[in-house]
Amino acid sequence: MDWEHLNADVNMWLDKHYTPGRVGVQKVVVHYNMGDLTVGGCYSVWQTRAASAHYQVESSGRVGQLVHDRDTAWAVGNWWWNQRTISVEHANRGDWITDECLESGAHLVAAICRAYKLGRPQWGVNVCGHSDISSTDCPGPLREGTSYHDRY
Repeated sequence: MDWEHLNADVNMWLDKHYTPGRVGVQKVVVHYNMGDLTVGGCYSVWQTRAASAHYQVESSGRVGQLVHDRDTAWAVGNWWWNQRTISVEHANRGDWITDECLESGAHLVAAICRAYKLGRPQWGVNVCGHSDISSTDCPGPLREGTSYHDRY
């Protein structure tokens, strides 16, 4: 991953389940897959499920991009916030997330904050969990108050 220019390790551009264009970027939203998905796995799931996210962080730490930053991913269940956020999915093995996934995810969130001049990443300010926007269990083990969140 090229953190400086936000160039992912792999790109698998979705051709559906997103909307071209966006309003702007105000926050980064953290998600988890509820499974140990790869970039290809997310791509496959989102072929039949009307959802998407901009990035997927695999358990290996590899980062993939599925929706361009300039476009609106269908990620948070709230159109207003979808248009104003970049969504980052994280692979997990139940309630367990690898160190590599945590590290790459945290670096990616910081790089997005820098690229969009959001300031230093701060939970509740320019970074939030999916559950902070919609009623959901996501971001699961990355939710505030967990040891993974503290490490992240």
